[in-house]
Amino acid sequence: MRAARALPLELLRQRPWLLARFGVTSLGRAGFTAATILLIRRFLAGALSQGSGAAGGTGVPGVASALWTVVGLLVVVIVLAAGFAYDARVTEQKIVKVLELGTMERLIRHLVGLSAGFFDRRTHGDLLQTVRQDVTSLRTVSIASATLFLEAVQAAALIGTAVSLSPALALWAFLVVPMAAVPIAWIARRTLVRSFGVRRKGVALFDALLELVRGIRIIKIYQGEDLEAARTTERARKYFDELITMERIRALAQVTLELLAGLSLITVVIAGGFQVMKGTLGWPELLAFLMAARAAQGPLNNVNTAYMEIQRNGASVARIDELLRQRSEIVDRPDARPLKAAPAAIAARRLSFGYGGALVLEDISFEVRAGETLGIVGPSGAGKTTLLNLLARFYEPTAGSVLLDGEDLRNLRLADVHGNLAIVTQDPFLFAASVRDNIRCGRPAASDGEVEAAARAAEIHDEILSMPQGYETLLGYGGRSLSRGEAQRVNVARAILKNAPILLLDEATSSLDSSSEQRVQRAVDRLVAGRLVISVAHRLSTLRNAARILVLENGRVVGLGPHAHLLERCPAYRRLWEAQSVPASPEALVSGR
Repeated sequence: MRAARALPLELLRQRPWLLARFGVTSLGRAGFTAATILLIRRFLAGALSQGSGAAGGTGVPGVASALWTVVGLLVVVIVLAAGFAYDARVTEQKIVKVLELGTMERLIRHLVGLSAGFFDRRTHGDLLQTVRQDVTSLRTVSIASATLFLEAVQAAALIGTAVSLSPALALWAFLVVPMAAVPIAWIARRTLVRSFGVRRKGVALFDALLELVRGIRIIKIYQGEDLEAARTTERARKYFDELITMERIRALAQVTLELLAGLSLITVVIAGGFQVMKGTLGWPELLAFLMAARAAQGPLNNVNTAYMEIQRNGASVARIDELLRQRSEIVDRPDARPLKAAPAAIAARRLSFGYGGALVLEDISFEVRAGETLGIVGPSGAGKTTLLNLLARFYEPTAGSVLLDGEDLRNLRLADVHGNLAIVTQDPFLFAASVRDNIRCGRPAASDGEVEAAARAAEIHDEILSMPQGYETLLGYGGRSLSRGEAQRVNVARAILKNAPILLLDEATSSLDSSSEQRVQRAVDRLVAGRLVISVAHRLSTLRNAARILVLENGRVVGLGPHAHLLERCPAYRRLWEAQSVPASPEALVSGR
């Protein structure tokens, strides 16, 4: 967990005065608490002396005045101890804020810097759990660590006070500390191991809840409410069972320490009583020692609780560490060159890609020049979207290369490559922001006039004006819902505003009704004008303006050329065309073919 341990130190180095303030207030609290015990002992000694003098009839001149002085000092010391305790807790929270906010920011920035392939391999529940819940657990660990230090200093001051009053009794009183170390260390190890099980089951529950929310329409239409509720509840039961097991282990540590502390206190009372009877120890010393010993038990218990809390959240700290150690698979080479001009051609040379040894694409070659459109078609699972991901350098090829103006994509700066690309995906994505900001993310420096011009070109301007707040209407999570066609035209407007020379379309008009498809297609036609376009399409009719069409089947190129050429020479393309062009016969409809 090296990265997770180094990050707090790095964050706190930016605010060293916070640590210094926490250290001073912790020591001040401990020192004044110990002084309280010593002043009480002084008061008791003076009171007994005054009582002896009165009994003998002589009195002790000035003792009463000295006692009131001690009382005044006690009040001052208690107030100062409380003030230091308050400031220590406030400073602790400021330190925790620095750590929690800093860690969350580092995680978010780290996540957005990872490659797309990383997100394909992780569940949403796991990532959300890390950024939100695990960071909250890190807050708990930070508070527990501060408490451990604060209470350890307090315990040390009280133990030191007790030793100064009676070293022999201190041996009996605090023999519990080394005796408890071994069982507590064993229990702490068990707690840490259990914390990983709790987190795993917590992620499984989180994933189930996300699936339930996202799939509620499917669940209802297929009457799966009872089944899904039972499945999710079963995951919740396993999570809470694991949590209870871990809490049982933590409770064992607390009971062990309290049992040993109780036995040590009985030993001190007996041993101290005999010493008083022998005259080797005075009553003020014994009472003050018992106060110090009893007061030290609280901080020692708190140290144990804080230590167990750190172990309880160990899995979250480990997960943060694991995520921070992840490195993007797509990075600039040390000698990566800038892309000085808009690329005029993109090509694939014997391009192959696979997962775990199984090839998804194999030996793909083609070239597209500025002003041309290359269509990509094929049955589901042929590798069409994977090819676009390679062209955008979301993935690295297993073999072969992608070239921009003859230069391997991997030799160019990634920011420059992405700066020259625009993409419109099958599923339109909207940020939880205003319509204007959703479009403007294509070019953050664009003026309002340019944003509106892009919206007009995408045929979405009039719908935006009809919204309650116009261009300031919130979209995405918590915002106004748009139809799929409207959302897609916002995405097209975003791409129009970016005005990138290379455009990637991933079935931009699929899953739309005929009216929405026509409007989106018109917007796309304006977008592609004069650009280098690579368009994945399910509906072949949308590729009527393509210079050439690449036909994929089982990850390999089975055809490349204009529509008429493929219709004549490529059986796979001809099957796709006929399936979309020839209406099904009544017999086929009845048979389901």
